[in-house]
Amino acid sequence: MIAPILIPIIRRAILDLVEDTGGELNDEMITILLNELGHRVARGDVLGEIRWCVDEGLLIGSLVEPYYVARATQAGRDVANGVLRHDGVS
Repeated sequence: MIAPILIPIIRRAILDLVEDTGGELNDEMITILLNELGHRVARGDVLGEIRWCVDEGLLIGSLVEPYYVARATQAGRDVANGVLRHDGVS
């Protein structure tokens, strides 16, 4: 479980990773990259935050068994690039 204070930071890191790697990543790769960056998170928690970003219109999600693929929307790109603020994302 991600500590509540860290959730906005993790969401921003997810958006940054998707944007920085060409606009599309699956949940497993996002989890690996977050852990490499020092964010100790489980894949299930990452999936939950990806789905939150999908619900907020920041990512587009699709299930490609066994992965959940996240693609950046324009709003997600803008948040990642620091030109748009979004409640719940650092």
